[in-house]
Amino acid sequence: MISVKEPTETTRIVNFDDNGNILSISSTIDEDKKHTYFEIEDIKPFLEGVIKISDFKIVKTPDSVFTYEIKRTKVDIKQKSKENQLVKIEEYDNADIDITYDGETISLKPSEDLKAKSEVDASQSVTVAGKTKHMFFVTYKDRPDFLIKTLSIPFAKLLSDGVDVKFEYNKYDISIYTQKFLDTYSFRRIK
Repeated sequence: MISVKEPTETTRIVNFDDNGNILSISSTIDEDKKHTYFEIEDIKPFLEGVIKISDFKIVKTPDSVFTYEIKRTKVDIKQKSKENQLVKIEEYDNADIDITYDGETISLKPSEDLKAKSEVDASQSVTVAGKTKHMFFVTYKDRPDFLIKTLSIPFAKLLSDGVDVKFEYNKYDISIYTQKFLDTYSFRRIK
């Protein structure tokens, strides 16, 4: 939902504070607060009570000084996989999360399809199955009982742009395990 620069008959005023919290949606400007204009159709779910105002903030659009957008602050993704045990991540094609390791950096990247479906950016508070972070366990190869390193990755970063973690070790002597919150994961060693 992107704001418009000038008011029209089909717009309403959204008043907000310095933190981007939406204070009111009306036809009058609150002189003590910041404000912008949105098309009624864009803000209709707020007016009808279909979605909660408190779950959204007003933020400036990156490409313009004068326009704002309404962004969700909290994203709650229900757990897709029913597996609760730790599983070893193997190499697969078209995985939701692609993990690569070159001996110096572990890169965890979401697939383009997952990024498009989740519509998450790193500034949001993302919860998946009640958790805000996804745990990955780096172990000796095929030995989940010998932990080398634990990676605790915020879902917001993992589902938006991904994360790079510095970690130097022999890339052929490790395995990565996780609890599956998404359908598919892939781990590849690269040169």
